[in-house]
Amino acid sequence: MYLHAPAFELHMGVNDRAMSTAIYEDTPRYDVWFKAILLLPVFFLLMGAFQLVDGYTSSSIGLLATAVLLIAIFWAIVPRKYCVLDDRLSIVLGGHFRFDIPFDTIDTARRPEGISLGINFATSMHNRNAVQIVRYGRMNVHITPSRPEEFIENLNKAVVRWRSQGKRTG
Repeated sequence: MYLHAPAFELHMGVNDRAMSTAIYEDTPRYDVWFKAILLLPVFFLLMGAFQLVDGYTSSSIGLLATAVLLIAIFWAIVPRKYCVLDDRLSIVLGGHFRFDIPFDTIDTARRPEGISLGINFATSMHNRNAVQIVRYGRMNVHITPSRPEEFIENLNKAVVRWRSQGKRTG
């Protein structure tokens, strides 16, 4: 089952589309600040445990529930891998979730220029690691692959190759 919208596809579970060939894969670059943010649920778990030991049951339940909620959110939305397939870019998230960007919506991939609003799957706070995927009439997508220059080159080549073959997505 998957949700489908013209701008992107968010897949959950088994994909019923034909298997695509992986052209290039890269992992996200996680910097120190992003890793520190990911440790926030550990802080809430510890504080909740201390509150429970001290007899503050209601506040400890709140802190533990917050920790569980944050863990679930981080698990679901933090990118695990960026895959350039033969007809789309797939941002692999937690579990069976992934964010697909069909090639017919991609104009180009490049380094971000100035301030840009869009959909962010950034895992690094530094602009030097960022890649901006510029899309036709839609929000841009920002990611932080571990090898940004190589990623840009491979994605742009794949989009040009796809266009030259006259293919359409979906």
